Amino acid sequence: MKKSILPLLVLTLFIMSSCMQCSVSHTGGNFRRVDVAEFKEFITAPDVQLVDVRTAEEFNAGHIPGSINIDVLKGHEELVATLDPERPVALYCRSGRRSENAAWVLEKVFFRNVVDLKGGYNAWVEYNANLE
Repeated sequence: MKKSILPLLVLTLFIMSSCMQCSVSHTGGNFRRVDVAEFKEFITAPDVQLVDVRTAEEFNAGHIPGSINIDVLKGHEELVATLDPERPVALYCRSGRRSENAAWVLEKVFFRNVVDLKGGYNAWVEYNANLE
């Protein structure tokens, strides 16, 4: 896909989805929603793009080490423009809603290997607290 068409495609998908904060659950997608244990295993691969899709304030309050921050509440354009569709992507947010929407968008622009953390950063923190 040519780079010049990609921004237009992203904008079209954004308009069609219309709501980034809504409670719509996208079912039937090719991306996978996984629990913390599987997510931890997935992000150990050296080529995984680990992305926190929360706001900068949320990210600065705590995040998974090695993650980059792309606030999807500002739109999905930066997410699509920054990430490499040929490399695996691991997404998370606070509870899993925003990252699920982001995974759906990435799937629609032909990202092939996207994983979403079920329960988000909240589940990550709880899981790791139980290990101590």
